Amino acid sequence: MLDQILAKYQKNLLTGEIKTETLVEHTECVLESLVVLKKRTLGLSNDFWRAAYITCLFHDSGKISDNFQSALSGQKDENIRHELLSGVFCLYFDRSFLNDNSFFALAIFSHHKPLNNSLFDEHLFRSLQLKGEYLKEWFSFASQKLDEANISYQNLNENVINKLLSYSTESYKAKVFLPFFDNLKSTWKQKDRFEYIHAKAVLNISDWSASGHFELSKPLVYSEETLLGSLYKKLINEGKSTENLSFRKFQTDSNINSNVLAIAPTGSGKTEASLIWASQKNEYEKTIYCLPTRVTSNAIYERLIEYFENDNCSVVHSSALLYKKEVDPDYESRRYLRDKTFFSNITVCTIDQLLTQGFNLGFWEVKTFHCKNARIIIDEIHLYSPYTLALILETIKYLREYFGTRFFIMSATMPVKLQDLLSDALGGKENFKFIQDSELLEKSRNTFETTDLTIQENLPEIKKAIYNRDKVLIVVNTVDQAIALYQELKHSAEEIGKRCICFHSRFIQKDRQKIETDILNMEKEGKPILLIATQVVEVSLDIDFDVLYTENAPIDAIIQRAGRINRKRNPDKESKVIVHSHSEASQKFIYTEADILDKTFQVLSQYNGRQITENEFLELVDQVYQNVDVTQKLSFKEGEKAFYQVQSTYHFLGDCPPDSESAMTRDGLDTVSVIPSRFYEELNILKSDKYKKVKYELSISRNRFSSVKKTFDNEGFKYVEYDYIEDIGLIYPPHSKASSNKAISF
Repeated sequence: MLDQILAKYQKNLLTGEIKTETLVEHTECVLESLVVLKKRTLGLSNDFWRAAYITCLFHDSGKISDNFQSALSGQKDENIRHELLSGVFCLYFDRSFLNDNSFFALAIFSHHKPLNNSLFDEHLFRSLQLKGEYLKEWFSFASQKLDEANISYQNLNENVINKLLSYSTESYKAKVFLPFFDNLKSTWKQKDRFEYIHAKAVLNISDWSASGHFELSKPLVYSEETLLGSLYKKLINEGKSTENLSFRKFQTDSNINSNVLAIAPTGSGKTEASLIWASQKNEYEKTIYCLPTRVTSNAIYERLIEYFENDNCSVVHSSALLYKKEVDPDYESRRYLRDKTFFSNITVCTIDQLLTQGFNLGFWEVKTFHCKNARIIIDEIHLYSPYTLALILETIKYLREYFGTRFFIMSATMPVKLQDLLSDALGGKENFKFIQDSELLEKSRNTFETTDLTIQENLPEIKKAIYNRDKVLIVVNTVDQAIALYQELKHSAEEIGKRCICFHSRFIQKDRQKIETDILNMEKEGKPILLIATQVVEVSLDIDFDVLYTENAPIDAIIQRAGRINRKRNPDKESKVIVHSHSEASQKFIYTEADILDKTFQVLSQYNGRQITENEFLELVDQVYQNVDVTQKLSFKEGEKAFYQVQSTYHFLGDCPPDSESAMTRDGLDTVSVIPSRFYEELNILKSDKYKKVKYELSISRNRFSSVKKTFDNEGFKYVEYDYIEDIGLIYPPHSKASSNKAISF
C-alpha cells in the first residue's frame, strides 16, 4: 500500500517526463546515507545514533497525508507542511522519544523551515485528509526497519492511531507542537546548542544526500610530498621553471599537528604553508580557508582547484552563486546549499560565512557540524575591525572547545597585542605554535618617501611618473577622491597609450568583476596601467606595480598597499612608495582612531628615502598601536556580546531571521543592496532573470537609501535615483557627506 505514497514528484516542463520516488524509497536512501555518515563521524554515542536513526526514519512520514500527495502532483494547492505531521507521528510512535530526545524531534519539525513559534501558522484552518490504513501501514514499516536495525522501541498502542486520525491541523500544532516547543525553549541554555547541532545536522546531511542522490565527499588525503608534486605539475602547465623546486623552511615548519599563529610577508608561500599544516587532518575532516574579501576568496579557490581539482573544492560568499553560474552554467542552486554549509573537503570563503553560524543563520547547524575536528585557516587576521575581530575570537573559542577545531591564523603584520588576544582564544601558549618567515622578514623591496603635500598637490610629479613608469598605483581613502583623480589623470595616461582604471566599492557587481578581470589580465600580459583605487586594492588583487602614490592611512593599511609594489621582490627594480598627507575627511569619517594617522606618518618619516625591512614594519606596527587597547573599544565589546545577545533572543536553538539588523558580521555594514535607476528599463521591460539583476546590484548605506528617490520592481529589487557611469561608478550629489570606502566585499 505504501508503494502508492510518493516523496518526490518532478515533471520536466520541456519533455513532459515525470520522475517519481516513493516515500519508502526515499526513506531507505536517507537511512543508507546515515549509515555512511556514522562510519566517518567519531565521538558520538550509540544512544545518539539510535535517536538519529529514528529521526531519519520518521522525518518525511507526514507525506502520507492526502493533502501532501495531491499538492505534490499539482492536483490541489491545499498542502500541509509534512514536517508538522512527521514530528507528531514520531513522538506518538514512541513516547519515550519525546522525553529523551527532544532535540531530534525539533530537528524533524524544522528540517526545512526556520525553528520558531510561527513555524506552522499557515496550517491552522486547513482540513486534514489522512487515511487510517496508510498510517497503520507506515507504523508497521517503521517497526520493521527498527527491528532490522536492532533498535528497541515501545509497542504501539492501537488507540494512538485513532487519536492521531481525530486531530485537525490546528490540533496538531496547538496540542502537540506548541506545548512541546514552548515548554522546551524556556529551559534551553547556550550549552544545549551542542546537542541540537548534531541532531539537526545529521538529519539534514542524510536527507540532502538522499534527495540529491549524491554521495558524501570522498576521502581526501594528501601530504607535503604530494602537494609538492601538484605544485610541480602546476608550474609545468604554466610554463615556469621547476629547477630546484622545494618548499621553503617557513613552509615545512608548518607541518605540525597543533594550532598555529604565523607571521609571513607577501611572497612567503603562506597558502602552501597552511595547506601543509592542514594535511594533518584525517581523510573526512574538512579544511575551511577564510579570507577578508570575495575577490581574494575567488583567487584562492582558483588556485586550490589546481592542487585538489573541482570535486574537492568549493567557494562561498555573498555572490559566489553568481560567480559559479558564470564559470559553470550547469551549476545548480541546490548544490550551492551544500557548498555554503561546508560539505566540500575544502571550502574557500569570506570570514562572514564562518561567523554566521554564531548568529543561528542559514542551516547554521550543518555548517557548525562540518567544523567538527576541521582545519580552519584564517588569513590576513589584522585587517578586521574591532567588532569583527571580537566575533572571530568568540568563534575560535567556541569551535575549539566544543568541536575540536584547529586553526592556522596568519598575517603579514600581527601586533603583539593581537597575538595575545589570539593566544587566549586558542587556550593559551601551550595550545599553539608561533612561526615566522625569518628569511623574508630581514628583507626589503621598496624605497619609502613621505611628503607633506596632499596627492592633489603632488599631481605634477604623479603626471611625470605616468609618463616614465609602466605601472603606477594611486590609493586614496575616499571614493570621491578616487573619482576626482581619475577624471583629472585619465587623459594624461591615455594620450601615451596607457590604460587608466578607477577601482572602488561603488561599482555594480558586473562592472566590478570586469574591472578586476581587466586588471589581472593586464598584470599577466605585462601591459602599462594607471590604477586609481581606494582601500579595496589592499587585499583584493594579486598585482605588481612599479610605484605607489598613497594617501596616509594606518600603518598596517600602508603596509598592505605597499605590498602591491615590487611584489615579486626584484632587487634590480627601482620601486618607490610615496606617502602623502591625509585629508581631513580621512581623519573625520574613515580612520577615526585618535592619532593613528599622525603616528603612522611620524614613524614613516623616520625612514624617509630608505628601504624598510619586513621586520622593521612589524616594529612600526607595534609603535603605532602601543597605546591602543582594542578590547576597550565599544565596538569590540559589542562584538563580544553579539552572539549571546542574538542567540538568547531566539532561545539559543531558534533560527534568527536572515534580515535581522542585529546579526551583522561586520560593523558599519548597515547597508542596502540597490540597482542604479538607469538600468530599470533594461532589466524589467526585457524581463531579465533574477541572476542577471543581481549582477547590477551594489551596496549603499541605509542612510543614503532612506534619503534618495527609489523604485521597487515586482521581485523586490530596489532602484535608486543616483547617476551611474560604467568607468566611474555610482555618483553621489556634490557636497554630500563623506562616506567610508572600506569595501563592501563579503
